[in-house]
Amino acid sequence: MREQWKTVFLVGQTLDNNNQSENMAAEGTTYGDIIRGSHIDHYYNLTLKTQMGLEWAAGYCDFSYLLKVDDDVFVNPYNLLDHLKKPDTQVTNLYMGRCFHNAPVLRVGKHRMTREEYSESTFPTYCNGPAYLLSSDLVHKLVELFDTYTPFRLEDVYIGMLIRKIGGVEAVGHSGFRTQEFGEPCKHFPNMFAYHEASVKCSEELFEEGIKERLALEFSKLGNATG
Repeated sequence: MREQWKTVFLVGQTLDNNNQSENMAAEGTTYGDIIRGSHIDHYYNLTLKTQMGLEWAAGYCDFSYLLKVDDDVFVNPYNLLDHLKKPDTQVTNLYMGRCFHNAPVLRVGKHRMTREEYSESTFPTYCNGPAYLLSSDLVHKLVELFDTYTPFRLEDVYIGMLIRKIGGVEAVGHSGFRTQEFGEPCKHFPNMFAYHEASVKCSEELFEEGIKERLALEFSKLGNATG
């Protein structure tokens, strides 16, 4: 049986754009790929949006893994599925991405936190929000905690907090999760899973390179099988 995946888009509510709401409703009716929450679609409501997505998956999907990504992330599902098929890949307790350990709490800038919001000087280990992967069992465990722990403004840190509460889970950093650094040109990496801050043009380039990589791999397998 071939591996399968389903892509859905998590969206909130707009304040005054009726055309956009109508277009999203039509998209959802046609393709069944829109999950819409009651919260206002705003950067600081990302935690609510993520909760909604995990709750939907836990309630309506039969799945082994869930990949949460932002809308500026290019994903190569074939490379990711190849990795997940490996016999040494965890089936349970898998929390994987571009992970940070003992990240300092910023008191200034876009992601600043007041001491009232978070008093500690470092955050618990967490995987960067633009793209991270969770095994099915962890998704269900996280959903069970949502009503117990108040949403934290930084969505990825919030997931890290809950992972710490669950206990016994080690965040797995993987080089397949990439972020385009400031000033860096769009660049394809072998065995890349997700590439953050990819423009439309960059995504098109990465798609073309990914196809070439996949074809080369398939031809290599064919050659080994017939050699």
